[in-house]
Parts: sequence; structure tokens; C-alpha cells
Amino acid sequence: MQRYCLAVQLWLSTSVSLHNARIAVLPREVASEVITSAVSRAGWAVAIVVLMMDAVLVVDTVSRRSGAEHVIIPVLVILGLCALLAFVGFAPSTTSRVVFLGGGAVLAVLYQVSLLTIDPALGTTAAYLVNRPAFVLVIGVAGIVRPLAGLVWGAVGYVVAMASLVVGALVVGLAPAPGWGPTIALAIYASAYLTLAGIRASQANTVPDLRKLELETQRLDLEHQYEQRAAAVVHDTVLSDLTAVMNTVGPIHERARARFRADVATLADASWLRESRGSLALDPHDSALRNGMVAITSELQWRGLTVDITGNPVNEVVLLSPEKIEAVHAAVRACLENVLQHAGVASAEIVLGASEGSASVMVIDQGVGFNVGAVPADRLGIRSSVVRRIEEFGGSVRVWSKPGNGTSVMLTMPCEVIPGVVPDVE
Repeated sequence: MQRYCLAVQLWLSTSVSLHNARIAVLPREVASEVITSAVSRAGWAVAIVVLMMDAVLVVDTVSRRSGAEHVIIPVLVILGLCALLAFVGFAPSTTSRVVFLGGGAVLAVLYQVSLLTIDPALGTTAAYLVNRPAFVLVIGVAGIVRPLAGLVWGAVGYVVAMASLVVGALVVGLAPAPGWGPTIALAIYASAYLTLAGIRASQANTVPDLRKLELETQRLDLEHQYEQRAAAVVHDTVLSDLTAVMNTVGPIHERARARFRADVATLADASWLRESRGSLALDPHDSALRNGMVAITSELQWRGLTVDITGNPVNEVVLLSPEKIEAVHAAVRACLENVLQHAGVASAEIVLGASEGSASVMVIDQGVGFNVGAVPADRLGIRSSVVRRIEEFGGSVRVWSKPGNGTSVMLTMPCEVIPGVVPDVE
């Protein structure tokens, strides 16, 4: 099996070769998603650092003004925000983002009320300290892969943050004084995502379309195959037959005549053209499934998990509905998160397979493993994040693991599998 490193593949290749199969990979789109995800992760990391610094400032400021006993509530609120950040960072989804913003707004109000109750003057003399949780709500949403989606979530976070600051001030009977922190955060966030969106939109005119270039390369390769096969057939038929006629003395033998007729039939039928090796069609459903795998594993590589992908050598296109593709991606992400957090190793392998009527994805690690039969019934883990997603669409999940022998999780999803289609050659 040929393995490839996903991070390098994004820059050096327009397609991934698994055995003899050509898998459509769209570097432009995938690279854009990886860069956008990196910006989102950077904002998430900054939010954690801001909260850690805020905790130190709160302890110092409140202790000097009102005594150390008053720092408990603000510090607990900061820890709660850190927990929400961890949740949205390690399980990014629309649901986790909504939970983060909703829960974060409540905690931001509680944080502001606790500080302003201790010292109302903090709202004007130390607004930077009071609005830090609101600042975090703007930049803390993680897992964004599209620039415009990041812009929308940033704007939503800003509205929620400003609302929490207004509510907090009104609760303690003060005029709202949100400060410039959340606004500056939104401006920086919006600038980054608008820049990425502009670059992505301009690439169509400034960067060659690698997908079209690959199609053209495949077409030229196929034409070359036809030329080679045609030359071989002409050599084996026409030239051979002419040589035989030239060297024949007297009447041509009936067996030679039969050979000539067979050669003429071969040229007339042209079935030999169809024996040329085909190339895998660049089907959008198939590329969506595989490119999603590339994006997920590339993102995890930034977090310290190297993932190799292998697959079967058959030229096939796997057709899954967008809902099934999303379920497979979410389940694979959950499996790799488990490897990252629990397996105790820094590498894993994904094996893609397809057979009649189903597609399979196996996630394998050589980590610490566990006793599958000993997992308590109340432990959700794989059951909720993997099994439920796959079984909802008629698929199945199998898990093999033993302590010390690693873990293998096979996801099987019903689908339509069709042979690859050779591009038309004019």
C-alpha cells in the first residue's frame, strides 16, 4: 500500500494515488479550509490565553481592593468559560458553538455582576478587566472551515457579548460601559476572514484550476495510450500481413488468408481501443467524501496526530448523500479525537474501502487499547459520537481492541459504487 503524508500532499500534488486508483483531491478548496481552520484555531488559542491572564489580573486587582475572599466567584466563572472553550475546541459543531455562546453569555453576566458588585468603579476604571469574557465570546468559536461562516459566527458572538455586557450592567444598576475590547476583537476577526474570502474568490482568476489541469493530463495520458496501442495493433496486423505477402512465393495459403481476415476484423471492430486503462471519474460526491477526510486529518495533524490514508486499488466512485458524508466525517473525527486523547500514540491510519453496495472506513491505531466488553453501559463515548451517527443511515460499526494491542474501528455505510468513467477524448 502506498501511504502519503496529508500535509505535504496538500502542497505537492493535485491528486492522491492509492495503489493504481486516482482519487480526486481539490488542493485549492482543501488548502483554503485548512488555512481558515488554522485562523479559527488561533482565535480559540488566544481566547484561552486571555482567560488565563484575566484570572491573574482578577486575583491581583480584587485582592487589593476588597480582599482575597471575593475572587472565588470570578475565578470560578473563568474556569467555566475555559471548560466551554475546551468543549467547542475538541468537538466543533453547530451545537457545541451554540452551547458555547449561550453558556458563555450567562457566565459573562455572572462575571460582570460579581466584579461590579465588589467595586462599581471597575466598570469605568478597569473596563478591560470586566469585558474579557465578552471578548472571548467573539473569538472563541473554533472549528470554522469557511471564511464567510467564520464571519457570521464572529458577528453572532459579538452580538451575544455586547448583550451580556448590557445585561450585567443593568443588573447592578449601572450604565452599560462595554469598552472597546469586543469591538476590536470583531474588527480583527472580520478582517482576517474577509481577507481569506477575498483571496479564495480571486484564485479563480490568478491561480490555475488544478482540477482542470489534472483532467487535461488524464486526457493526454489516455491519448498517448491509444497511440501506443494503435501502433502496436498496426504493427501486429497490417505490417505483419504485408511482410507475409511480400515473402510468399506462389498462391497464398488458406491459413494465411484466415489470418488476414482476422486482422481486418480486428481493425474494423476497434474493440482494442476499449482495452485502454481508464481513469477514475472526478465525481463531486466521491471527492466530497475523500477531501473531507483530508481536511479532518490535516487539522488533527496541527494538534499532533499524524494520519496516513490507504485504500483499495479498484477504480471506483463512491456515491453518498451529503447527509451520509457528514455522518461519516463526524464519526471519523470522533474516532481520531479518541486516538489523540486516549490512545497514547501520535499516529493513526485510515483505510478506505468500497464493495458492492457499501463503503467502509477503518480507523486504526497502535495505542494502549481497551477491553471492549468491560466498557460500562452508561459510558457514551463511541456509542453516541460514532455508532449513533452511522446507524442512523443504515450503516454499522465494529470495534476491535485489546489492552496493549491498539484499537480498530470499522465504519460501514450503504452507498452506490460505480466504476470510474474514462473522460471523453476528442
